[in-house]
Amino acid sequence: MNLRTLTACAAIATCLSGTSLMAQAQTASNASVQAEHTNQRYKVGDTAPDLYKEERVGIKDWQDKHLAAPAEDSQWVMINDKYVLVNVSDGKILDIAPVKTQPLKK
Repeated sequence: MNLRTLTACAAIATCLSGTSLMAQAQTASNASVQAEHTNQRYKVGDTAPDLYKEERVGIKDWQDKHLAAPAEDSQWVMINDKYVLVNVSDGKILDIAPVKTQPLKK
């Protein structure tokens, strides 16, 4: 392999790896969710609608869904296609996680 080909391959690999890292960083820091009954997007730090502070909408089997244990006075809820960790006292959104789908069993 000549030097020119090797340099081109290295440049392409560098560009691709940088793009991948930027995409991952953007996904993690810009996570948001839209509630069905509102036309508003919510992100970490925003206040969720009062409905999501109610115990009846909390996810009880968070371990089965591979979610982190909720801190005292918080609960996981499902808003559209995301799991959202909500402080039940003030409604602040503490975390947003994607729903991980399980492969179909044959």
